[in-house]
Amino acid sequence: MPVIFKQYGQITEITEIEKEPIKVRVHNPRKRSDVYGARRPDNIRRTKQICVRRVYAAIEEYGNPLMVTFTFGGDASDAAFANDSLRRFQVRLRAKYSDAHSLFVPELSPRGRIHFHGLLFNVPLSLGDTRQGRRVVSHGDERESRTLARLWGEGYVDAVKTDGSGKLAHYISKYITKEAGQTMFNAMRILRISHGFPKEFVVRGKFAEELLRRYATKKPVTEWTRDNIFLGKITKKIYDKDRP
Repeated sequence: MPVIFKQYGQITEITEIEKEPIKVRVHNPRKRSDVYGARRPDNIRRTKQICVRRVYAAIEEYGNPLMVTFTFGGDASDAAFANDSLRRFQVRLRAKYSDAHSLFVPELSPRGRIHFHGLLFNVPLSLGDTRQGRRVVSHGDERESRTLARLWGEGYVDAVKTDGSGKLAHYISKYITKEAGQTMFNAMRILRISHGFPKEFVVRGKFAEELLRRYATKKPVTEWTRDNIFLGKITKKIYDKDRP
């Protein structure tokens, strides 16, 4: 039975598959066709999983990030322009902070204006405000220096210090579920991750089977089983090293 072992941050994910996946060669055209309808539910789910895993991995490797919200000062209804603006920001951010990494998800306001929610790693945490709940208890340097706002160059930036909790991964990923149905976002990536952003550690084959045996005595925090017409019975177990 094939086993896939994944580890990202404090989370370990072990998947057992009844049947060996069949490798199929799929033609990949050079020019990507436009998407006019809503994204498929399985693609949305997969993108959300990628977001959660990458954020956990980044927190483990880089520590606490800044949580930021980017808004536009002018027109904010053109998804292609918004996507290009965010790409330029990521280039400028890396030019100023060579080790910086970022992850962003777009959101559409009730008034139809695009803005971005994101996490910045390896940037000065002093830029962000300190909050207790919704209350700001101390202001960060960004309010005076406007460092991130200048790099953004399109409007306003709200920056908040975080405690590096894994809850950040689920907080950011919820916008993927919320906004993936917006067809206007088909002109952009619903999840934009900077180059070199940490990934989950993945093992397959005999070594994964050995790791499965090592986890046999541990209790998973989550476990589920479902049937797949191609792969047969699939069992997934998730372990959290902070929860014995």
